[in-house]
Amino acid sequence: MYAFREEANCADTDPDAFFATEGTSAYPSLKLIQRICSGCTVADQCLDYALKHEVLGYWGNTTEFQRRVLRKKLNIIPRQLYLDYN
Repeated sequence: MYAFREEANCADTDPDAFFATEGTSAYPSLKLIQRICSGCTVADQCLDYALKHEVLGYWGNTTEFQRRVLRKKLNIIPRQLYLDYN
């Protein structure tokens, strides 16, 4: 699905840390996530994937809200993930 994942700084991190707490827009450890993403060598690929696909959580050093703003600014219509599972 996304080959860059194995090279990402977050490869060994608990995936739950990258999703907002249910019912809020707050990430459990935003400072930790930002530190992990800031030095990642594949952050650009991660962000590109997240902008082009309708993914949830923190990707490419951005929140879901930040990606919605970027998509609107860049005129990107994200692809639904289920379309990639054929």
